[in-house]
Amino acid sequence: MPEFLLEVGCEELPASFVERAYGDLAEALAKELDSLGLKNSEPIAMGTPRRLIVSFPDLAARQEDSTKEQRGPSLQAAYGPDGNPTGALLGFCKSQGVSPDDLRKDEQYVWVTKHIPGRDTREVLAEILPKIILGLNFEKSMRWGSFSVRFARPIRWVLASLGGELVSFDTEGVPSALVSRGHRFYAPAEFEAKTLDELTTKLRANFVEPEIDKRKAIILEQTKKVAKGTAEITDDLLDENAFLCEWPTAICGTFPESYLELPEPVLVTAMAKHERMFPVRDASGKLTNSFVFIRNSGEDETVARGCEWVLGARFNDARFFFEQDQKHDLNYFLEKTSDILFQQQLGTVRQRADRLAELAATVAHHVESSVQDLAREAGLLAKADLSTGLVSELSSLQGVIGAQYAKAEGKSDAVVHALTLQYKTPSHKFEGENGHVAACLIVADQMDKLVGYLGLGIEPSGSSDPFGLRKSVTTLIALVEHWDAEIGFASLIPAAMEGYRKQGVDLDETKVRASLDGIFRGRYEALYSQFSYDVLQAVLSVNAFWLTEPKVVKRNLEIVQSLKSDSLFVQTASRPINIVTAASKKNEPMSDSPILKKGDMDTVEAEALYDAIYTPRANVTDLKAHFLELVAPINAFFDNNMIMAEDKSVRFHRLSLAKVAAGLFMTVGDFTKLEG
Repeated sequence: MPEFLLEVGCEELPASFVERAYGDLAEALAKELDSLGLKNSEPIAMGTPRRLIVSFPDLAARQEDSTKEQRGPSLQAAYGPDGNPTGALLGFCKSQGVSPDDLRKDEQYVWVTKHIPGRDTREVLAEILPKIILGLNFEKSMRWGSFSVRFARPIRWVLASLGGELVSFDTEGVPSALVSRGHRFYAPAEFEAKTLDELTTKLRANFVEPEIDKRKAIILEQTKKVAKGTAEITDDLLDENAFLCEWPTAICGTFPESYLELPEPVLVTAMAKHERMFPVRDASGKLTNSFVFIRNSGEDETVARGCEWVLGARFNDARFFFEQDQKHDLNYFLEKTSDILFQQQLGTVRQRADRLAELAATVAHHVESSVQDLAREAGLLAKADLSTGLVSELSSLQGVIGAQYAKAEGKSDAVVHALTLQYKTPSHKFEGENGHVAACLIVADQMDKLVGYLGLGIEPSGSSDPFGLRKSVTTLIALVEHWDAEIGFASLIPAAMEGYRKQGVDLDETKVRASLDGIFRGRYEALYSQFSYDVLQAVLSVNAFWLTEPKVVKRNLEIVQSLKSDSLFVQTASRPINIVTAASKKNEPMSDSPILKKGDMDTVEAEALYDAIYTPRANVTDLKAHFLELVAPINAFFDNNMIMAEDKSVRFHRLSLAKVAAGLFMTVGDFTKLEG
């Protein structure tokens, strides 16, 4: 069976686009080839900034022949009163290339069985490849020249081979060929390649390493070799460098030691985030005045000098702003935030500071009252550094600079810790005074933002979320995973709205609650992939007050997931839910549990179910165990009692008992939505 090879060559893609692009290309091809009956093997995908490569070691040489049942007109429309074919039938026969004698009939329609000959794989590929290539989605796309199609960067060449022979097609003016290109500067000439093995071998001979894992290994090995100490290599920075180059080479550079007087986060951020350099530390862990840079081309000495100049210029700017900042304290910067707008209708950052202070203190009152004053101070100072010179120069340091300045002023460790963590996705346990204050600030920050925007009717739509409201909810869910405090986020809505009300901002609480539930529901579906889709729907479809309580949602998902395989239980739990749902549609009268009394039960089975539901309720801590205990009494009740009895009083009390049982299950999820 033939091997298929595709390489799409283009101008340099942004580092963050590459892996997703070749992964999406492989996935789209695999799905399409499978639907066409041509896929015999899984794809191999790889890529660099200048090329996306996908190979299938084995494809079918051609499609198998097939048949298709095509329905024609109804019998009534196909034949006249005399039994002769009508114009509708003759038109159908002509469109299908058959005669009326080739048709068959069932009780309603005429049918024709069409023989569909399989197509050659090369022909199919030539048809589908342009659509799949140009159908790739990117965060940002562009048009070039006179072309109307959008792609991340201009396409420069396309290599397409099946069994060593060309698959001929055109992609927006770029014809496919059996040629690739090497490194843009070291080996730009074209060369022929017909198989993946030949392509990768020749790419490496032409200064291109096509596999990401091997580029990472090269970077790690060379960095370790050239670093004058221990390079600080994060996974994100390693990935970014590996996707920025085709032939990585590590070089070492230095900067004047005088810059080490700047706060360490400034140095590390300037090197790692802005210039994509690896900072270097000595044996004691102290930052040194050297760095490692990964170049894709050029000469070591020339590139090193350029890096040192660029980094020196950035450090020089940072030092200027740092020295200017040192002339003032955080209170000065706090007041300067009066000139920074948070949102046109929601006021300034300075106004927001007052809201955060009170809301953080309110959160602390709910979970750990001893840290209220610290939480209030952290909330007040949280955004003060937005008006500093250093943050205006290095915006990614917001929070970090505030923490540095707060520490220098002698603020408590808890406040410093909270300022440091406020923008970070929670990943560590929030414990002790420091942890509680940080958690209170994070909750206040996200809830103030959510209530403000949602209260104005501004919410995410489709893939658009310009104000990061989904991210805010994701942060709250992640926080709960690492914080033992019991808190429902919906319970903080009134306090958050009160902060706005005091500042003259009128918000719609109904919109806030409805939208917040919706965002939480969507985030659970995205984040909790360990649960099957029907389990998620069973739990999240229930219109419950606990949707904004991640711990309760997680517990309910675990309960439903664990009970899903127990078919007897699922069937039993569905019985009261189904009958109550049906009765509600008919407006049958039913009571809620507070009205229901044991004396209203008219049968032994009804009394037994009443006892099973109510007697142990006050002591129930294991909901799953309690649910399982209800299986026998529920089935006995339904098997031996006519729920929809003729007598209205009997029907009312039996339906009411069923409603109580259904309501108990629905506190966790709708078990009727489970599949299988």
